[in-house]
Amino acid sequence: MNDIQKKVSIKNILENFKQKNKPEDDEMFINIENAKKEWEDAKNIFENVSQPDLVDYAIYKVEAAEQKYIYLLKQYKSNSLI
Repeated sequence: MNDIQKKVSIKNILENFKQKNKPEDDEMFINIENAKKEWEDAKNIFENVSQPDLVDYAIYKVEAAEQKYIYLLKQYKSNSLI
């Protein structure tokens, strides 16, 4: 799946979420939004790191935050299909 397909898929999931809006989804949506912000913050750190010793840390942080975000989206998607 390329980046454009991922973005379209993520956009569809979030739009679907906003339409259903069950009480238990509110917490899930907050978690997804927090994970997205964490991922964006990690990418910002990586882009601005100036110390060579911190590059590996920044890469790890970006990858971990991205995986967390993807995991939460998959969890939401599987729960919304039930």
